[in-house]
Amino acid sequence: MKKYRIIPLILAAVIAAVPFSGCSNGKESSSSVSLNKQEGIAKNEVVADIAEEKESNETGFKLNKVIDSGKTDEEGNRYLYLDVVITNNTDKEYELNILNNFYILYPDGEEAHFDVRTQLYGQNNMDNYTPNPFKLTANGELSGIIGGFIVPPDKNNFQVCFFPTQDVLTDKESVIKVDVTAENIVKLS
Repeated sequence: MKKYRIIPLILAAVIAAVPFSGCSNGKESSSSVSLNKQEGIAKNEVVADIAEEKESNETGFKLNKVIDSGKTDEEGNRYLYLDVVITNNTDKEYELNILNNFYILYPDGEEAHFDVRTQLYGQNNMDNYTPNPFKLTANGELSGIIGGFIVPPDKNNFQVCFFPTQDVLTDKESVIKVDVTAENIVKLS
C-alpha cells in the first residue's frame, strides 16, 4: 500500500511541469513565474481582506494568513503556503487543485503558481498540510494549509487569487482576490 502514496506526487510533478513545457520566447524564466497567465480571465472579481470570508459560485473562501516556511530554494526564493478555509455550499462533493484554482499576482502583473517542490516539503514538515488536489465534501469545509508557491525574498506585497470553479475546472468566471502585505506573512513556528 505504501508504494501507492508516491503516485499522487509523481502526477503532481507532471502536472506542475506542463506549463513550462510549451513554447519559449527565448528569455529565461524563474520557476516561480508561470508562462500561463491567469490574470484577466475572470469577469467577476471579489475582493477580500485577510481573515475575511467571501463567497462566489457557492464557494466560501477565507485566507487566514500566508506562511513562510523558512525553506528556500537554491536562489534564496521562499516557500510560501496559504492557511485557508474553503467552504462548499452545494450538495455535491467536488475536487479543487492548487495549480488550477490559485495563483499569486504581483503588483507588476507577474504571476506565481504552485510548485510541486513546496508540496513535498509541506507534506514532510508542516502540521495541518493538505496535499494537492483536495476534495470538498458536500456542504463541507476544508480548513488547513495548502500550496505552496516559491516567491522571491523581495516580494512581500501581492494578491492571493482563488477561482471558485466547483467541479468545472474551466469555470473561471469569478476570482476572489486577497491583498497580502509583509504583515500578513508569518514565519512557521
